[in-house]
Amino acid sequence: MTYIDRDGTTAFPFSGEFYTSEIDKTRPMTKWTAKETTIAEVVCDIQEDANSLAGATAKARYEVYVPLDAGVDVPVQPGHMFRGTMYGLLVAGKVIGVFPSQVGSFDGKRGYLARVEAVDK
Repeated sequence: MTYIDRDGTTAFPFSGEFYTSEIDKTRPMTKWTAKETTIAEVVCDIQEDANSLAGATAKARYEVYVPLDAGVDVPVQPGHMFRGTMYGLLVAGKVIGVFPSQVGSFDGKRGYLARVEAVDK
């Protein structure tokens, strides 16, 4: 018989950041720099959803589960960027979908799932 210590696990063991990145193209091209704006810093659970390899491009899709306090709207939208670490592995990519939820690992609380696509060229 196997014993699983469910008290030893953490519901949201990772941290991450949702942000936007814009380039000011009014300046000369040699002076373009990306300006990042933080949308939300979160505690989360990150799970790999799928991966594929097409030619020399590796692509992975992650699901980022985030708890949300009652009365707070979901601040993340498709097109935002995400970066966080999962056991020392950097997970970074573009948000391709956001899904509010009251079920699953949220224990009856509100939350949302952000689907993030990471491409390694």
